[in-house]
Amino acid sequence: MNVRRLPVLSFVLALIILPGCRSATWHLKKADKAAGSIVTQYQQEALGKTEKFTIERPSDSLRKRLMIEQNLPGYGAASSSNRLSGVGKPLQIKVFDALQIGARNSRNYQSKKEDVFKTALNLDLSRAEFRNSYSGLLSAMFSGDKSGESDSRSAEGSASAGVTRKLQAGASLSGKLGLDLVKLLTMDKTSTFGILADATISIPLLRGAGRDIVRESLTQAERDVIYAMWSFERFKRSFAVRIAGEYFGALEQAKQIQNAEANMKSLADARQRMQELAKAGRQPETQVDQARQDELRANSRLIAAKQRYEEALDSLKMSLGIPVDAKIELDSEELTRLSDSTAGTFGTKSLATGNEVKETENAVLKALTNRLDLKTTYWNLEDAQRKLKVARDALDPEMKLKLSASTKETNTSGSSEKTTDVKFGDVKYSALLDVGLPWDRTAERVAFKKSMIALDAVARQVEEQEDSIKQEIRSAMRRLIELEETYRIQKQAVELAERRVNSTEIFLQAGRSQIRDVLEAQEALVSAKDAFVSSIVSFRMASLGLQRDLELLEINEEGIWSSHE
Repeated sequence: MNVRRLPVLSFVLALIILPGCRSATWHLKKADKAAGSIVTQYQQEALGKTEKFTIERPSDSLRKRLMIEQNLPGYGAASSSNRLSGVGKPLQIKVFDALQIGARNSRNYQSKKEDVFKTALNLDLSRAEFRNSYSGLLSAMFSGDKSGESDSRSAEGSASAGVTRKLQAGASLSGKLGLDLVKLLTMDKTSTFGILADATISIPLLRGAGRDIVRESLTQAERDVIYAMWSFERFKRSFAVRIAGEYFGALEQAKQIQNAEANMKSLADARQRMQELAKAGRQPETQVDQARQDELRANSRLIAAKQRYEEALDSLKMSLGIPVDAKIELDSEELTRLSDSTAGTFGTKSLATGNEVKETENAVLKALTNRLDLKTTYWNLEDAQRKLKVARDALDPEMKLKLSASTKETNTSGSSEKTTDVKFGDVKYSALLDVGLPWDRTAERVAFKKSMIALDAVARQVEEQEDSIKQEIRSAMRRLIELEETYRIQKQAVELAERRVNSTEIFLQAGRSQIRDVLEAQEALVSAKDAFVSSIVSFRMASLGLQRDLELLEINEEGIWSSHE
């Protein structure tokens, strides 16, 4: 073997073989890096900010830790031999804790993040269409024949490497380098290296020509990433409002339990007083029975309130992505702070200022300017217009110009002495004009008409969504004014109910009223307190919902909001 040919052979084989021998781990890292870079780039373009984004779930999953610490059954729990003795302490959760837990553990939240990541992967795939594409082929065959008087053996082998690239203007370039391995390994000094090369360029002249037409799939993939960003941002805001609503809703149920327990104590005291008065002959037994009946009814409401509270906790835990049988405790002070904040808001200003129409109009304009889902619909209209242009282009005749050139290595020494230089012979050129006449364009004609219909449909969607947003904001503004008045009314109702309870108690002791009056006053007080707490929670959630719908509720990567009220 001519050892001087080994470096050439080694280089060519390495060029062909090594790029195709990468591990799955290498490819995963490459995909993560490419998608991560795209996410960062389009965060800035779509949202005007960048923040940490990963689809990797935390290794110390809260769900897993709770199942182990609280000895809960299910997938991921500790084995029976490793189970902890006793049950761990309940998990203390404030409202911002709930937002962070949801962002890290919610299954729905994780799915939405993965949707963004998948659109980034799709964009990387679309970009690959316009990158250099490398290919290689290595083949070898050994054959023998013993049927004749003497044995014969032969060997064939070849290797090739090529590169293709599609330009965004429409042209396609390709190049190929091939060689005969047997000639490279032969001892024949008169043989050549067996190297050949060719290059081809294909240029569309009519159908499929033009940057907008050629890169349509890439343009759509780029816009899909932006749509995914906007959709995820909208989801984060809606998710935060929903979690806060479930959290405060559970606290509202807990407050109703407290009111029901206080009511039970008051009714029990009233029933005991009536029993004493009945024994003294100052009240009939029917009054005692009525007090006892109301006490039983109150006990039934207390049991129902506790059940509703447990259901609210289970719903919250499901939304957060933690086990529904996990033990958690909410911070009751959150409701106190919410009540103080609401009282402070209504103490300094009123939503019913007389300028409701103007304020509503400003809110509508702000929503039409800021809403990300409406921006998506506007952009969808542009997408439909582009697709109509592409469908129109498909009706044109096909015309492509193909230019190619090829050459191969030759031995021009004219002797049996093999030189180490690689020399190529004459280059062969060719040009081909390929024309396809549009005699049958049924499929293309149908696609063109469907694109026109789709464009009209998206235009109607724009109109419908604009009107829907206007209706949504107008309704939200009216709802806020209503809830403010409801808050003021319920606050007065609690004060009146408390005075009524006190006065009927005094009248009962003086013999100027019956137990029925006391029981009705106590019932009214409990209802007023429950309604007052409900008005506080409802106003706060309506306010958060309006900020969400105006795109004023900013959510960071931890799931925490910062609003612009």
